[in-house]
Amino acid sequence: MEKSLFNELTLEQKQKLLTLPAELKHFTQTQWAAIYGIVPMTQELFDSIQLERLKAGEELESAALDTFLKYPEFALNYSSRLESALITSNTISSDDAEENFKQLYEKMRHSIYAKFQYDIGA
Repeated sequence: MEKSLFNELTLEQKQKLLTLPAELKHFTQTQWAAIYGIVPMTQELFDSIQLERLKAGEELESAALDTFLKYPEFALNYSSRLESALITSNTISSDDAEENFKQLYEKMRHSIYAKFQYDIGA
């Protein structure tokens, strides 16, 4: 009996294959090409990949983490700027904890995108 190709893959290869739809859904062709070394990674591309992960959520966690670990020089710069953006975002006072969290998250997200000079759009 013939084994399926998927069963022949390593665990890491299976994980990469399963994240591919999310990557193709959220990343631009240039971002995706930089992640896989087809085009050179730049700080701007690195930042845009990390910020897309911030917007999309955990479905891009694996790709963003792999990129973060693969490019420590870009990661250090990104981390410093992210920390600066988080420090400068003010807290919001509200009696409603859930609403407070939503407002704080949105304010933090706006602050991060502003620090990285990206338009957060819709």
